[in-house]
Amino acid sequence: MTIGIWILGNQLHSEQAALLSCQDDKQETHVILIESHDYIKKRPYHQQKLVLVFSAMRHFC
Repeated sequence: MTIGIWILGNQLHSEQAALLSCQDDKQETHVILIESHDYIKKRPYHQQKLVLVFSAMRHFC
């Protein structure tokens, strides 16, 4: 069975609980990271912080 794990931008570490729980089935585990530009337009976020979070998400993959 294929498992998808959704990881938020503030949960980017290898000891994350959802990743550890699927450690035996690495080939069937997919990590889902979403850069939602519609979501960030709803609230005033600092632009440099967004660049940092999105970059960290891309490097985490």
